[in-house]
Amino acid sequence: MRTAAVVLNYGDPSDTLECVESLELSDDLDIDLYVVDNGPADARHDALRDAIGDRGQVIATGENLGYAGGNNVGVRRALETDVDLVWILNPDTRVKRRTLPTLKEHMAAYPDCGVVSARILYGPPGNRIWFDGATIDRATGATSHMNNGKSTDAVGGRKILDVGYVTGAAPLIRRTTLERVGLLPEHYFLYFEETHWCVTVQEAGWRTMVNRDAEMVHLKRSSGVLPQPYYVYYMTRNRYGFARDALRIDPEAAMAHHQTTFLDPWRAKVADKAPAWLDRFDELVEMGRADAVAGRFGRNDTVTSFPTAESTLAAG
Repeated sequence: MRTAAVVLNYGDPSDTLECVESLELSDDLDIDLYVVDNGPADARHDALRDAIGDRGQVIATGENLGYAGGNNVGVRRALETDVDLVWILNPDTRVKRRTLPTLKEHMAAYPDCGVVSARILYGPPGNRIWFDGATIDRATGATSHMNNGKSTDAVGGRKILDVGYVTGAAPLIRRTTLERVGLLPEHYFLYFEETHWCVTVQEAGWRTMVNRDAEMVHLKRSSGVLPQPYYVYYMTRNRYGFARDALRIDPEAAMAHHQTTFLDPWRAKVADKAPAWLDRFDELVEMGRADAVAGRFGRNDTVTSFPTAESTLAAG
């Protein structure tokens, strides 16, 4: 089975190039590489194209299309060829030598598996679990990573299992699944698109799985002590949309759960660390809720103009 790897770049290409370098150390090099630059074909894009050289195709989207929109550009290009599998990789992931061979063996052994993920570790040093499978609470729309934060030495149990969804950081997807189910939903822009897609995959009769014998690393560049404006907004708006459109449950009940389990803890952190940003936090939550109810999805450029909690804190 031939694999197309799609790596989505945004801004500084350093992580993307290191991700590609890790791919090149794989024990399976039967890979077609597509690097999607989620922005204009400017001087920075030219530099990325030159750095990749003849190792793969570099495609500029023209503007920031979000996670699904950007990756789908590469997936569509890959499906124009005869590849059997498409591997979407966040630029801050690093694969190990046996990651791809193990996942390909899994796909051969489970022909009804539509998408599979490796066990993904925090890095460095890479012995603490970030993703080990995930669950979806079908009553509230809540999602959770299994074994998050645990040491690999402390986790036993089955190595291969069906899961509620596969993280968008590194899903290996069967071509026929993409052809029958469709590509990632683009209207979310950021967050919940892979979760919604996995629900659709399962409804079409495919399995969503994790093989913990395959391991890789996620550097988690976007993590921080305080939430970014886009994180608050898109997680709120898209949780509502996911509950209503993917799970077909009461979105208001889902939002009540989101308030107590997600928003209230983050608000408490903001109140403690950057109280001057509380009004902005509340504004982002209300904006996300209002847009979801009104059916306004896609990219919201207003969010990018919001000051961050860190900048508000620095300004005193």
